Amino acid sequence: MRTPRLDEVLPDPDRALDLARGEYLFRRGDSADAIYLVQRGRVRLERPLADGTPVTLGVLRRGQGVAEAALFSSRYHCDARAEVASRFLRFPKETVLDRLRSDPLGAEGLLEQLAGQVRRLRALLEIRSIRRADERVLAYLGLLESLGEKWDGDQPTSEIGVELGLAPETLYRSLSRLERGGLIARSGREIRRNP
Repeated sequence: MRTPRLDEVLPDPDRALDLARGEYLFRRGDSADAIYLVQRGRVRLERPLADGTPVTLGVLRRGQGVAEAALFSSRYHCDARAEVASRFLRFPKETVLDRLRSDPLGAEGLLEQLAGQVRRLRALLEIRSIRRADERVLAYLGLLESLGEKWDGDQPTSEIGVELGLAPETLYRSLSRLERGGLIARSGREIRRNP
């Protein structure tokens, strides 16, 4: 039996929200009254360190849920900022919880989506622990392949560097070395590992 996609699990949204680049969907500490689905664009989840420096917790794209943890929290635990002009569907928390209580298959679909996010985050943590930038980039490309994704220029290279914990200059130098060494290939904005 096929597990439903996240957009099939959620009830009808109460509204769509269009945000310009840089606008916030919610801020850390705001009342957690809804979860969201990225319909178009990208959203960056960030939390500031003690000195105010933002740490990226994740970047979510079309079809991905935002703030599912808010279903069991009174406040949002991070900031959600649109990276590009984006559209989000808003689902009130209580409506989602009522739906999940009455729809076990839907609840299973949501759990599957969340488990996938946990696996991806754990893989990124592992990749970030790799010391050499070139090896970190190759491991990231391997992760994308394993998830059926690709580095296609949808997300700027400098933002991927942040996700990998690499300064933009370090990432660009690493990509150049890997390409010169024949370990990766570029085609337009797409980057992939060579077999």
